[in-house]
Amino acid sequence: MESDTTPVDVPSHVLDYLSEHQTLTLATASPRAIPWAATLTYVNDGLALYVWTKPDSTTAKHLEQNPTAAFAIDEFTSDFQKIQGVQASGESQVVLNAGEIKRVTGLFESKFPSLSGSLASDVSFFRLTPTEVQFIDNAAHSEPSATSFHRDVVYSVFQDLPEQEAENLAAQLQTVEVSAGDVIVRQGAPADKFFIVIDGEVEVIREDDGQARKLATLKRGQFFGEIAILRNTPRMATVKAVSPTTLFAMERQEFQGLLAQSMGTTQDFDRVIQQRLEEIGAGTSR
Repeated sequence: MESDTTPVDVPSHVLDYLSEHQTLTLATASPRAIPWAATLTYVNDGLALYVWTKPDSTTAKHLEQNPTAAFAIDEFTSDFQKIQGVQASGESQVVLNAGEIKRVTGLFESKFPSLSGSLASDVSFFRLTPTEVQFIDNAAHSEPSATSFHRDVVYSVFQDLPEQEAENLAAQLQTVEVSAGDVIVRQGAPADKFFIVIDGEVEVIREDDGQARKLATLKRGQFFGEIAILRNTPRMATVKAVSPTTLFAMERQEFQGLLAQSMGTTQDFDRVIQQRLEEIGAGTSR
């Protein structure tokens, strides 16, 4: 079956990082949700990544049965402030086209000369198409805690949290910086993070029947991503940076856990969700 997955848009420095590295850790799961992780060599053609493995390997069996996968690319350093890496999730597909197999084999042999002539017919190539990409760069944020400089924004979103939970927020937030035009989340993609705008500006765009329309512009102190997480649905809109923007991101599980600690915050989000769903409905009925 052909995949209709739409890859995300990423900045050029992320593509450069992918090209410069050689191995990734690929996380897969069986149809019964039994996880498996394997370290594999890879090549990339833009944001399309290719890995190879034996057809009878656990990784190959998982990908054929359950194409959803996640991967991480990084390098070890004992200095936390120098950590960089890529974390992504998306869809996989076995490569069957002879022309594509030949091209990918050439990419591997060019990047890994020692593999020349050894990638015989008894290996399977898989294409990984990311739908969510996170670039981690602690070197760009060497302050002890960037969250401490934006407490007013963060606490305004979670103002009804118990004091102890509020103090733990810093450890659960990741700083994300994007350039103007970068897509932060894409409509239809899985919802794995909640975002708060710290600096800059983003626009929310929804596509219905091939027609794109802007739902909102969000600035400092505003947030997005809560609808898909709380309603357990794919992303309902694409969010794109209008200008260079700094955001705080929180993983889905941590976000849900925080809301469970505060009925007041949950009610606030319920009101925002209802308002945003009404705005979406008003647009589709025109």
